[in-house]
Amino acid sequence: MAVMLNQDQFGIKAQSINGLAERLSNIPWYKNAGKEDKKAEELFRRFMRNINVSEYEIVWISKEEAADTISKLRFEGSKLWEVLSVLPDTLKKKVDELEQRHLLETAVDTLPEFVFHFAFDGAFQVFQEEKAINFLTGHAMYIAILAATAEIAGEAELFAPLLDMLESGHVPLGPEGNVIYLL
Repeated sequence: MAVMLNQDQFGIKAQSINGLAERLSNIPWYKNAGKEDKKAEELFRRFMRNINVSEYEIVWISKEEAADTISKLRFEGSKLWEVLSVLPDTLKKKVDELEQRHLLETAVDTLPEFVFHFAFDGAFQVFQEEKAINFLTGHAMYIAILAATAEIAGEAELFAPLLDMLESGHVPLGPEGNVIYLL
């Protein structure tokens, strides 16, 4: 199963999206969830610097705390959410300027379903709670779309540390205000 976007139809950027899809398919989704990791934390800090967010606190949680923590996630008052809420539109403007809207639309149509299977399988193996499995699967699909949009917009470096973090088997679960939970 692969996303193979046609380079003749979409140009050189299709190769980048195909590479991103390949990378996402090889992530050991949630393999190290609940194990505090300084390298993964530094990758997340780099991601936050890339998107110019400096007001936050990191809290690591265990696998067993994931479902309860998901219930506590709140985007109000979150500096991270202030940036993430406008980032898709900012990136989409760049995509439009590069005349790559059709590629973005195709990526948005194909990548989430593609990532769903890998993320769901990983979440299902690590977590017991349906709420955690569903949330993490949707979360992975959202990250895939953001990373693809950044890639097409020529801003792949924004999400590079986050993808590296995912490849380490960890994930930023989300914010409760300016507290960011890592798993």
